[in-house]
Amino acid sequence: MKQLILVLTALTLSACAVFNPYEENFRCRRTDSGRCVDVPTAYHMAKDLDGNTARAANTEYEESLYRRVTELLQAPSTPVVAPPKVMRVLMLPYEGDGNELFMPRYAYIFLDRPRWVLTDPFARGGK
Repeated sequence: MKQLILVLTALTLSACAVFNPYEENFRCRRTDSGRCVDVPTAYHMAKDLDGNTARAANTEYEESLYRRVTELLQAPSTPVVAPPKVMRVLMLPYEGDGNELFMPRYAYIFLDRPRWVLTDPFARGGK
């Protein structure tokens, strides 16, 4: 019985090795438009910015960011809305006409309207 279990275990493990979909020998056969180098060389290539393409891409990105910030700063001021004044009123529990019970709740009332802050106050007779 022990021999049968041992044979079945060995057979199962060998079957798993046969059906392994991955290749064991990797030595850069398919480069996928990359380079086949060892890890230390790849590290030195990544840290070494002798190639002007990395510097050019970095400076181009920085220049585009600076251009965008400059455009935002030179644009006219964005109007800002001042929120309206709101009053919260507590309504205490009371009994309605049809013997209904109304529980306590809040009612919100706008005391004024929202207004633009960065506009000219004298343009249209503003206060």
